[in-house]
Amino acid sequence: MRSVSILLMWFVVSTAAYAAADTTVVMTKSPSTAVLYSLLLPGLGQVYTEEYWKVPLFTGTAAIAAWQFFKNNADFNTTADLYDEALASGADPNVTSLLLRQREAYRDNRDLAGVVFLVTYGLAAVDAYVGAHLFDFDVSDDVSMGLGPNQTQIMALAVSYHF
Repeated sequence: MRSVSILLMWFVVSTAAYAAADTTVVMTKSPSTAVLYSLLLPGLGQVYTEEYWKVPLFTGTAAIAAWQFFKNNADFNTTADLYDEALASGADPNVTSLLLRQREAYRDNRDLAGVVFLVTYGLAAVDAYVGAHLFDFDVSDDVSMGLGPNQTQIMALAVSYHF
């Protein structure tokens, strides 16, 4: 128990000393600007954070979802009018049943396309926010971790820092 409390105390002291150091970082890209751009049009936030390969994914998904939404909405309205006319004219029950199923299928597909559109917008905004935060993140080979054999053991975990 004593060793655990000593280890905990060492952790708290080392964390406090690290936090006391001047760690002010000036970010090159603003996360709020990235989110605003992404909310204007999915993919603009990725252009701002210079993640160009993601632009067609977000823009294409949003465009296809919007097209599907409007297409299914138009088909839903047309089929709903046909269904109402069939009910008013006393058409064959098989025809009205078919029109009802078609109308409901168009409604379900329209709603699904709307959800995909909104999820795409949300994911694009979150990705732009994270991309702006990590824009200045150092991804050099100065810190590495490896799992494998070393000179003294068959299996070992090694962490190395290069300055």
